[in-house]
Amino acid sequence: MAAEKGEPCCNRVSNAIISTFESLFKRIGSFVGQHSGICICVSVVVTIGFGIGFTMIKIENRREKLWVPAESDNQDYLRYVSENYKDPFLETIIFENENILTPESFKAMFRVDELVKAIDIGKSWESICFRSGESCFVNSIFELWGFNKTVIERLSQEEILQKINEDPISAMTGNEVDVLSYLGGVDDETYITSASTAIVIYGLQDNSEFDESAGEYVDPDAEEWELEFIDIFTADHENVTVYGFSETSFSLESSKAIVGDTYWLAAGYGLLFVYITFMLSKFNRIEHKVYIALSGIITVGFAVCVSIGFGSILGFIYTPVHSVLPFLLLGIGVDDMFVIVQSWDNLSEDEKNEPVSVQCALALQHAGVSITVTSVTDFCAFVIGATTILPALRSFCIFCGIGIIFLYFFSVVFFTATLCLDIRRVKDRRNACCCCFRASDDYEPSQCSRENRLQRFFEDIYAPVLITTSAKVVVLLITATFLGFGIWGLLELKQYFDFRWFLPPDSYTIDFIDVSEKYYPRSGLPSSIYLNEIDVFNERSTIDALYEDAKQDPYVDPASFESWYNRFGEWIQANKQNTLGYNNATMWPDTRDTFYTWLFQFLNDPTGGIHTPDIIFDETMNITSSRINFNHVVFQGSTEEVKGMDSMQERVSSVQFEGDGNAFVFSPFYLDYESNKVIQDELLRNMGLACACVFVIILLLLANLLTCCLVFMSVLFTLIDLAGFAHHWGLTIDTVVTINLILSIGIAIDYAAHIGHSFMTVTGTKNERAQKAITCIAPAVFNGGLSTLLAFIMLSISQSYIFKTFFKVFLLVVLFGLFHGLVLLPVLLSWFGPAPYASALISPTGTDISVNGHVNGNVESQMSSDTKHFDNSAYNSAIDEKENGEVEKI
Repeated sequence: MAAEKGEPCCNRVSNAIISTFESLFKRIGSFVGQHSGICICVSVVVTIGFGIGFTMIKIENRREKLWVPAESDNQDYLRYVSENYKDPFLETIIFENENILTPESFKAMFRVDELVKAIDIGKSWESICFRSGESCFVNSIFELWGFNKTVIERLSQEEILQKINEDPISAMTGNEVDVLSYLGGVDDETYITSASTAIVIYGLQDNSEFDESAGEYVDPDAEEWELEFIDIFTADHENVTVYGFSETSFSLESSKAIVGDTYWLAAGYGLLFVYITFMLSKFNRIEHKVYIALSGIITVGFAVCVSIGFGSILGFIYTPVHSVLPFLLLGIGVDDMFVIVQSWDNLSEDEKNEPVSVQCALALQHAGVSITVTSVTDFCAFVIGATTILPALRSFCIFCGIGIIFLYFFSVVFFTATLCLDIRRVKDRRNACCCCFRASDDYEPSQCSRENRLQRFFEDIYAPVLITTSAKVVVLLITATFLGFGIWGLLELKQYFDFRWFLPPDSYTIDFIDVSEKYYPRSGLPSSIYLNEIDVFNERSTIDALYEDAKQDPYVDPASFESWYNRFGEWIQANKQNTLGYNNATMWPDTRDTFYTWLFQFLNDPTGGIHTPDIIFDETMNITSSRINFNHVVFQGSTEEVKGMDSMQERVSSVQFEGDGNAFVFSPFYLDYESNKVIQDELLRNMGLACACVFVIILLLLANLLTCCLVFMSVLFTLIDLAGFAHHWGLTIDTVVTINLILSIGIAIDYAAHIGHSFMTVTGTKNERAQKAITCIAPAVFNGGLSTLLAFIMLSISQSYIFKTFFKVFLLVVLFGLFHGLVLLPVLLSWFGPAPYASALISPTGTDISVNGHVNGNVESQMSSDTKHFDNSAYNSAIDEKENGEVEKI
């Protein structure tokens, strides 16, 4: 009782928690060992039951539903624009030659134009094109000649130059054509004699409808037409080089990069299976572990199936991000598998002669607590991630959380049950590959085949060297170096994203973008000011003030503004002065009826016809919505994009109109800007909250503050080094990197937590316990880390940005995680580690263990209640004396 009274309260709580966990897992292990078949059947039934959720899966690919906060104003703006405006799909071709303004080049360009308009998908070009007035929407230099084949094919170079310089009037509309908007690389803008490129833009009707099975809007006719369009501009053509881009080019090319590299991922899985089999097996006829390796892969497969099924039953969306879920669960699951097998291998020879159910109980007594620590902390980290405002990330974290919980369940129930069956097979001397055959009684596996060389390495070489003073000093110096470079890189880590990263390097889309930026760099991305429910007749002064003020914004190109309202006013000045209904004082129609009469005349005129898509009328032919189009300046990075969006939206939304009318600014590109606006804050928030949550959970499960702090320090150092070296490797903060960094928390925890827990379950001096912890669990941790790396090693040669980033981040987290878990943490524990759990003083078979590991005597097979009140302070005192050479044991 004296020891109990003198023991600190926190120690008693710690011992109580650990003894409870160990007792629980001992019972679970005994049950699994006795009822292995039932456990396997239950696992299969659970998987099939939740697998029904696959019929309820909701695939979502719309970016506004993935990466834009649901409460964002841009979500409302998108719905408004989608309901009121149907803009065309823009299909673009750029022709390049040394001088594109030659008869030969013009003939070649026109032949391509004819091929495009002759595309046959069961519908003609005239029926599928987007119409601007009476004509199909085609922006081309050939507009100057009305697309007249006879005239164009007879043009001389002098006639071409004369037309574009002296008479650039459209034969289609009668309006002056901005020739410089069609030509690139001109020699002299005052009088053009040569140009390097010409651009042609075709407008295609957008008849998209939402396809729930695909999770996106689809237009089958447009997609079929675009595939043939792509075939045309990717073919070789005489006298010109042709570059093209369609509305589907980006998605097709980026998907090609991902799908094309999935074979490497499959190869990585095969490599992983071979490695697991090799590391778990003893290479003789009986003790081969090929089925255990297969069982480990099936365990992960069960968890993935339940995760997707259960998540779908709960109504969460399935996004492209979820495709990495099997890889994440594989990395965590394989680690748990190695820990369970390692704990079983650590049993003494006497314990291995016990019944299989007893062996299972003893193995899970320690392995169960260890994988509980990692699984619960991983789960909590993803629960924190699920609080994000980004829908795709929230759904992904929920799926991951479900997957981790069931991976934990299947590891304890299914994998352990199959391991029990395999142990029984070995005891029965049945063949490792075909259990129908039994080895002869005189067959005895060679000692060489049974030797675990990795275990011997850690026990005989690595651990003794690591605990030497010189090695510890070197470890601290290396850690400080890594940390210094990590902090430097972390401070330099910037938010930046270039959509070209998603494309294969040899993609035609990359070539098009390069040529486009080289020859047509004058304006940034397009946007529009939308006027909603505004009385455009009476609110002229307010709209004019809004227009002039918007042009003063530093993030817009003032020359790019295209306002139907201003054009209509100019048209009135040119055509309606001194006519009935014209007010000379206001230079505006006198009445609303006159305003609308003239407006319809303007829209039917070639000058105003191009603005027809910019005005929406109701059933009474009154304007309910209209827009003013403009281009931003060319932004330099994500930060400037966000500033440009915010600046214009704040400027326009601040304007007050009479009644319920309002104005706002929107562009489809703002959806990406909105993601960039919150992604860095979300990353910092999720990482910070997840780390805090991990600390609390580790403290509760390891039940020792000092060990928790040392484990958490190792995890924190891993994350700092990971983020810093990610910068040194050329990565920036974007959605892909953000997801991977959040995923890395779960991976980083595993390496350190197992070592910390193992240190608390062994006895001896701090140096001895650090050695024992390495010997007991380091092979499993190393195998878990290396197997995770092997699963993704083939992605190092991938062409996909997503896969390459995935490889880089996971390589860094595995390397730094293993270093801090297997190298730094044992060193720290050998200096500052606390006393072991009280249960560590009792061997699994009920033998009281001394400080130096020798047997003191026999006790009952079950831990006595007094063990829960083991006096840690007395133990620490005795250990200090032993380290000073004054005593040998307690």
